Amino acid sequence: MNDRTTLVKTLLSDLAQDAANYDKLDSLLAKQHAHLTRRDSQALNAISETVQPLMDALNSNAQRRVTCLETLGVSADDEGMRKVLTALPEAYGRQGLAHWERIYALAKRCQEQNNANGRLLAQQKQLFDKLLKPEHAFSYAPSL
Repeated sequence: MNDRTTLVKTLLSDLAQDAANYDKLDSLLAKQHAHLTRRDSQALNAISETVQPLMDALNSNAQRRVTCLETLGVSADDEGMRKVLTALPEAYGRQGLAHWERIYALAKRCQEQNNANGRLLAQQKQLFDKLLKPEHAFSYAPSL
C-alpha cells in the first residue's frame, strides 16, 4: 500500500466519522435548544461535556483533511475533495461523495441551530438585564 492509498483511506474514514459526528452534534444542538428554553442548567452542562469532544474530533479531522488533500496535490476545498472522490473507483467515490455532501448539509444545519441557540441565550440575558437593572421602572432589584 502506498502513501496515496493511505491518504485516500484516511480521507474516506474521516468523512464517514465526520458524517456520524455531525449527526450527533445536530441532535445535541436541538436538545440544547430545548434545555435552554427550560433553563435546565444541569442538562446543558451534560450536553456541553458531550459536544466538546465531538467538536474536537471534527476539528482534528478537518485539519487532517486539509493536510491529506494538499499532500495529494489538490486544493483543500470542495473542488479538491470532489476531484479526489471522482477519481476513485465508483463505489468508493459515490460513498465518499455522499458523506461529503451530508457533512456540508449537516454542518450548515448545525450552524443554524447554534445561531438559534445563541439568539435564545441573548434574549434570555436581555430579559434578565431588564429585570435586574435598577434604571428600569419595573425592576425587581433593590433600590440603591
